[in-house]
Amino acid sequence: MRKFWDSLSSRERTYLIILGIFAVLIALFLSARSFANYMSSLSERSQNAESNTSRLESLGREFQMLQAMRTGESQQLDNMLSTIETMLKTIGLREKVGSLTPTDTVVQDKYVKREVKVTIKESPANLVLDFIRQIEQNTQTLYKVESFNFRPVLKKTGVYDFNISISGFEKKNDKK
Repeated sequence: MRKFWDSLSSRERTYLIILGIFAVLIALFLSARSFANYMSSLSERSQNAESNTSRLESLGREFQMLQAMRTGESQQLDNMLSTIETMLKTIGLREKVGSLTPTDTVVQDKYVKREVKVTIKESPANLVLDFIRQIEQNTQTLYKVESFNFRPVLKKTGVYDFNISISGFEKKNDKK
């Protein structure tokens, strides 16, 4: 190799050095590009896995709710208000609650649907989202958030008024 290098003129050596530097730069560019593609692919797969997991959790909760409706297992609708109040106290929202209004509706003559409308006044969004997350992820009660509305409070940035509708089902007991 040394003989080859010595047999080259200085101009040929310069061209060979420039060619070597160019080849190294192309190799670095291609390796960085493939690494960036790999990282974006990895990020996309991670996001897909997270969305699939959340969909599976949601389907699992819906299945448990339907299973409880079919078998007649009680979801303790009588305790629904106290459960919601306990969750609100745990998060620190009980003082901000404007109203808790329960209503019962008979569905298909077999089930009772209890819906509790919760009004929360002048609260930051993160606390209310924690409350909703607790309701949706609680596998003991199987309550579900039916609707969620909010509006910003004027002259208070980051503070909102919320209206949340929470529901649960129970097989109707015919007492004749």
